[in-house]
Amino acid sequence: MPGMLRAFVAVELPGPVRAALQAIQAELERIGIRARWVQPERIHLTLKFLGSVPAGHVESIGRALAAAARAHAPMSLTAVGLGVFPGVRRPRVIWAGIAERGDALGGLQREIDARLSGLGFPAEAGRFRGHLTIGRFVAERSPGPVAEALKQFAGQAAGSFAVREVVLFRSDLLPEGPRYTPLARTPLGAAEEPGSGS
Repeated sequence: MPGMLRAFVAVELPGPVRAALQAIQAELERIGIRARWVQPERIHLTLKFLGSVPAGHVESIGRALAAAARAHAPMSLTAVGLGVFPGVRRPRVIWAGIAERGDALGGLQREIDARLSGLGFPAEAGRFRGHLTIGRFVAERSPGPVAEALKQFAGQAAGSFAVREVVLFRSDLLPEGPRYTPLARTPLGAAEEPGSGS
């Protein structure tokens, strides 16, 4: 694999959660929210965007991810509610939120950040906020309808899912949209399963 590639670390979503998010996209479209919607099979929970990476570094990145994942138990997350970046006044990205008990996801992300910073990838600025990007606004939007949509979907869940592995993806930007190819899959290593107690 000569040259450079774009890469990121993420959690894949199960089919039922993707289907529920697709239904939310359709409902948003129905009530007049216009966006470039992310295709359901491309929705994922990003933990770390790496950007342009020398292909020869994939193996060392995989080892760093494995070391990070070994210290963390599988966890259960729920996709719930909607939000926008950077804010309602000038929204550019619309996303579904992530809820969990405790801060297991944040802990995993910080460990990944720390391990990869040793390979020259800068640590994330600010507090990690897990989210699932479901659409991007292609033009400036009136904040009123967007704010109303956020209220309408505030407590709506798109389903819970277990996180048992993290995936290093390659991202190829194609005319028909990005193509994501798994390069390495790393299971979370602690023995405790979601819902198994303390």
